Amino acid sequence: MARLWAMTVDFDSVAVGDTLPVLIKWETEESIRRYAALHGEEAEGAVPEALPARTVEGYVTELLSKGFPLERLEAEGSSVAVEHLQPVLANDTISLSGLVVDRHTTDGLRLVECAVAVENDRGEAVARARAVVSL
Repeated sequence: MARLWAMTVDFDSVAVGDTLPVLIKWETEESIRRYAALHGEEAEGAVPEALPARTVEGYVTELLSKGFPLERLEAEGSSVAVEHLQPVLANDTISLSGLVVDRHTTDGLRLVECAVAVENDRGEAVARARAVVSL
């Protein structure tokens, strides 16, 4: 199957089984601390032990934006739902990958549905997401 690319994708070119580009992130104590502060989740003087859930959700959006134009991710009919399964810890390397699982037209909207997996370097699922992109 084809790998999606935001610069060339359109509804007619997408097929079930197409893949999104892979996104890899390495988290450190510093990156976790920085993201926790950014999201207002850092307790005074405490070192957060896990990457904030909102950061993982941002990574899912970053992955999707490599396969689809960003404005389509924010279009009417588009949505992203992330299920967090376990924390992302310091020194975890996480990989995000996605697959087109459906494409259809509903109420005049051309929709592409993707399943996104987020795994750590031990092969454990840390999150999964379901995305609908309106093209």
